[in-house]
Amino acid sequence: MSRQGQPGYGAAAQPKRLDLQQRDVARCGFRRILFATDLSSAAEKALPYALEIARRYQATLYVVHAIGPAEYPYAPVSTWPQLEEQEERFRLDARQRLERQLKAVPHEIEFRHGQVLEVLSQVISAKQIELLVIGTHGRTGIEKAVLGSVAESIFRKATCPVLTVGPRAITDSRSAAELSRILYATDFSPESLAAAPYAVSLCREHRALLILLNCIEEGGDSRIMIRTLRDLVPFGVDLRCEPICVAEQGLHGDKIPQACEAHGADLLVLGAAVEKNPLAHPLQFHRSALYKIIVRST
Repeated sequence: MSRQGQPGYGAAAQPKRLDLQQRDVARCGFRRILFATDLSSAAEKALPYALEIARRYQATLYVVHAIGPAEYPYAPVSTWPQLEEQEERFRLDARQRLERQLKAVPHEIEFRHGQVLEVLSQVISAKQIELLVIGTHGRTGIEKAVLGSVAESIFRKATCPVLTVGPRAITDSRSAAELSRILYATDFSPESLAAAPYAVSLCREHRALLILLNCIEEGGDSRIMIRTLRDLVPFGVDLRCEPICVAEQGLHGDKIPQACEAHGADLLVLGAAVEKNPLAHPLQFHRSALYKIIVRST
């Protein structure tokens, strides 16, 4: 994902043309989807979306829950065995509920001991996952929002696309199926452009309206940006209707949530670089802006 104040976009920047072809969109189909859950109500809201995408792409849905070390800092030591037994029963009930919910699609469920990031990384690599779906708690005033405490790390280190579902999202599977408006925001950096084929593919599969957004600095030429946005959609791609292209002055962290609200977007698509060096973030969203966009847009 990309963000304000970065080189590569703005009044003096010339957006790089992306020669996107229909074959690029075709390659962005999802055949192996991972749904990561901490068994919370926030994670539960994301499951219908994972299910519906798996159904539309005829994909296998992998469900993973990472079991961390048992810690009860405020409970007497004598009660720990009882608390562990309660947790085990809770996980067993949750697994049985997941089996019932997933019966309509090919699936695998795995409860694995380990740290969340380590477990997800292992599964993504072993199963060649093409999409990771997670639920966000949508808290404000803090920087930790996804699965309790690992939001930024998941976005920066995941080697596949990540779909987050916020607490205000519609929860039943029938409504989740109706993604009628998908907003794709780009600053024309390589990372954000890499997300364009996914946005087009999702719009095609859901027969949704595609809205393309670029935020320009004061003095930028909106007409150039709109033409460049139009060029991102391959000629002849089977979309339900003509995409809407929007170029507005302002910062992505502010304008993207506003655009989602104004256009009634059901899904926001952004591109982010995978973090290799935590001290170097060229051409991507600042951490604070990334968090703001996710919390305010979900």
